[in-house]
Amino acid sequence: MSVVLSWPGKRAAGIVAAAQPTPIERFEPQRFSALSTPQASFTNALYYGDNLPILAHLLDNGLAGQVRLIYADPPYDSGVTWTRKVRLRQSRQNGADPIVLEQPQYADAWPEGAYLQFIYDRLPQLRDLLAEDGALWLHCDHRRAHHLRCLLDEVFGAENYLNTITWRSQTARGAKVNAHYFPNSAHTILIYARKRAAPTRWRPPRKRIVLTEAEAAAQFMRDELGYFRTSDPGTYSFARLKALYAEGRLYAPHGGHVVIDESTQRVFPSNGGNLGVKYYLTRLGPDRYQVERAVDNVWDDIPGLGTTPGEDLGYPTQKTVALLTRILTTGSDPGDLVLDPFCGSGTLPAVAAQLGRRWIGCDANYGAIQTTIRRLQAQSAPFTVYAAAPLPQVAAPDVDLSITRIDNASATIEVALHAVRVPALSTGANPSGAAASWLALVDSVVIDPDYDGRLLRVTVADAPLKKRATIAGRYIVKAPALPTTIAVRILDITGGERLITKRIER
Repeated sequence: MSVVLSWPGKRAAGIVAAAQPTPIERFEPQRFSALSTPQASFTNALYYGDNLPILAHLLDNGLAGQVRLIYADPPYDSGVTWTRKVRLRQSRQNGADPIVLEQPQYADAWPEGAYLQFIYDRLPQLRDLLAEDGALWLHCDHRRAHHLRCLLDEVFGAENYLNTITWRSQTARGAKVNAHYFPNSAHTILIYARKRAAPTRWRPPRKRIVLTEAEAAAQFMRDELGYFRTSDPGTYSFARLKALYAEGRLYAPHGGHVVIDESTQRVFPSNGGNLGVKYYLTRLGPDRYQVERAVDNVWDDIPGLGTTPGEDLGYPTQKTVALLTRILTTGSDPGDLVLDPFCGSGTLPAVAAQLGRRWIGCDANYGAIQTTIRRLQAQSAPFTVYAAAPLPQVAAPDVDLSITRIDNASATIEVALHAVRVPALSTGANPSGAAASWLALVDSVVIDPDYDGRLLRVTVADAPLKKRATIAGRYIVKAPALPTTIAVRILDITGGERLITKRIER
């Protein structure tokens, strides 16, 4: 029996006016390359704006029932204003961390009832976008998991509940180990099918564990073929058991041997007990063995961001590549369409691109959009950016840049940055002077060699992901022909953007 949750001001999810998003940027690294291929009918899409009217737009444009998997990582009602760490792109100097400020990204404090209404309004649209064999994976934490399950039961139907994943997102350390009533070190992922009877697309994952010889010896039995575990043969036929015996893969406990009784068509151990089928560990090399194990609903084998600092982009609540890889490979196939309506740092789009899934991402925070764009450009994944809300007004950096024609015949152009100054930073945190210093202020440089004045079609992107890496600052660009208008956009570490254009004549 489902429980219908009530809260102050609860109202039914109503009709939502669809957004009318405008394409503002397209990343096409192969646009003028000999490797360029005709554009596919579906272009991976990143939307800036409130996802409620954007989801309505997707439904109005033929995507109802087309999404195989939705991963939703909404706010948690944490009461926190989440901030992004802004750091110089340089190593520690004199022991000082290069973080120069923290920028607010989004507030996660809600009036009574507002949070539940926020989620409730969006669940019907997410449900309607899912294919019949698709599923929603809703990420939350201890604060609202119980409420969100009630909402999902109401909107999706309790019969479509699949499971609850408990993910160990961090290990208690520092002051947290002294928390009252145990530290909170886990997140919750609620999985609901669109139509469980379809059945839901599902590829059960396996986890591979590497053991030393000592670890294998402590956990497994051994014979002349190697280390093994046993499993009950279940409903194996007499013929199948005979074949396994011929392979040396049947086990008799208590020091007994395997008996093959042709007259009764039975296979059994001579000294009693249960017959077992042997499953051997894979030997990887000296002192290294691999074992495969099933994955259950407790995920303690996937580390959080705190133990994978190489992935850290400085964006709050960022999720790891390993987590999204498991989710996408379990619930979707290559070529499937997947959606993240709260894409944040862009982990789902980035992983989806790597795994050959088509994807759609949304976020109402422009800092999240900038982070996702840079992340996708770093891995050369084509996509289009749409704006469903006015772009925020941010302080643009001062840029000293030259754009010079090198060769008329080949339409080759040189773009060179000479200095960048960021007004949003104080004097003490704003390097100037030496050429190596101002590079620490730039997150990315992108270039459209044939700008039409409306849509920025980026073919060259210098967007280093590693926190200490800097841009090159000098680029040789091939335009399709002259005359052309070249556009260069510089993104500084505070999120400030400057677009510079120049007409290049023959």
